[in-house]
Amino acid sequence: LGDIRSELHSHTTASDGTMSVEQSAAIARAKGFHTLAITDHSRSSAVANGLSIERLREHARAVRAADVALEGITLLAGSEVDILVDGALDYPDEVLAELDVVVASPHAGLKAKPAQATKRLLRAIANPFVHVLGHPTGRLIERRPGLEPAMDEIIAAALEHDVALEINAHWMRLDLRDTHVRAAVEAGCKIAINCDVHHPDDYDNLRYGVLTAQRGWVAPEQCINTWPKKRLHDWLKSKR
Repeated sequence: LGDIRSELHSHTTASDGTMSVEQSAAIARAKGFHTLAITDHSRSSAVANGLSIERLREHARAVRAADVALEGITLLAGSEVDILVDGALDYPDEVLAELDVVVASPHAGLKAKPAQATKRLLRAIANPFVHVLGHPTGRLIERRPGLEPAMDEIIAAALEHDVALEINAHWMRLDLRDTHVRAAVEAGCKIAINCDVHHPDDYDNLRYGVLTAQRGWVAPEQCINTWPKKRLHDWLKSKR
């Protein structure tokens, strides 16, 4: 747990979270994190109060203003962008290019056949503005199995396009699961461990993500959340 220095997937009251930007930042700072990415939902997630392009831009300005005002932590303006059923992303590229962090995640169409699921995720990974593939299968433990893409192809594409694969630390997700993590580690992929923060208690789920990473043999060097601030930010900017 002590190796983790950043959270790159978090939601606020702008979409379906319960905290303001400042409240979430205070918790992240208290945990010793140097960076918190605010990644509220994109416009297709109507049930999660997803942001229109206009609202997204307004929210990004607010996040950057909060970053200037707060000391001891850097705030990044991002989005958890829906991967649509055809693999397109929920915002056009010119909008994605304005964001510091893009987490691309599937939320709907999670009963697709494996071939379609694979094609969908591969298209999203190939988008040059994507940093992290969030909870790639979309499973919810004991509730839904989620997608069953060809993980070897997903891993190879993530390596090719320099996209980090997320271990979503929420106890209902743990997605990537441990066997997927091990395959990604062996291939040399970057791994992100994120809490998908919606509520204050969600930060405490980090331990489940770390345990999943350990089961998959992730070394700290391979997890982008362990990197020093400059290294992490340089990598994020390299995809802009």
